[in-house]
Amino acid sequence: MPQRGSDVEASVTITFEEAAKGCKKTITYNSVSTCDACHGTGAAEGSQPKTCSACGGSGRVTINQRSPFGVIQTQRSCDACHGTGKLIDNPCRKCSGSGRQRKSRTVDVTIPAGIKDQQILNVSGHGNAGYNGGPAGDLHVFVNVRTHSLFERRGDDVWCDLPITLTQAVLGAEVIVPTLDGKVKYSIHEGTQPNDVFKLKGRGIPRLGGRGRGDQYVRIVVEIPKSLNTRQKELIREFERTAGEKNYAKNKSFFEKLKNFFND
Repeated sequence: MPQRGSDVEASVTITFEEAAKGCKKTITYNSVSTCDACHGTGAAEGSQPKTCSACGGSGRVTINQRSPFGVIQTQRSCDACHGTGKLIDNPCRKCSGSGRQRKSRTVDVTIPAGIKDQQILNVSGHGNAGYNGGPAGDLHVFVNVRTHSLFERRGDDVWCDLPITLTQAVLGAEVIVPTLDGKVKYSIHEGTQPNDVFKLKGRGIPRLGGRGRGDQYVRIVVEIPKSLNTRQKELIREFERTAGEKNYAKNKSFFEKLKNFFND
């Protein structure tokens, strides 16, 4: 009877942006196909397989065995044709009479926007050829997504770090934020703290098979100056003397808790 061919596997590596926006890729892989010389018959050009006389072309033979309970009939694969129902006197040289050959193939695959790392795409009918006219198996494509130098994916959301200067954090500033759709402007408010996070709605990854997109979260990294000269250090100390405790609420709260802890 016709039998479906087995499935085969291949892999493809794409960029972070290609995973987010979708792309088309040409996949090269190896699979078993119908021999193009004998067209799957297994017989050399100009000849044809013969019907097996031992099984009449069925591929199975009936065995009669006597027992105390009478004659028992069983069936098994035909030894003469090995279950194919056909005999080949002049086998095809290219496939050695199997009617099948392994060769390299290519197929264009559409990778949908929003696909995740290590997801599998199924390409129907591009696997190994079937037997006795059966359908081909499928091709399973494992998708590998490269990491990005700026962005990190969490579900359908995108995260990134944004370094700003101490002055920008204190006074506020208009900054440029990278997104998957290009650069956008964002206003940092006065007194922005390290590790503060703001959200850019709808700037994340498209939802696979659904509607809408995730969001982008931007984490603030305040860069503290290093290697200050004498004048710069003096200015920092002058600022510290005039800042007052009201600008360091967390610092004040911490030392009050510390004091209460040791008093207890």
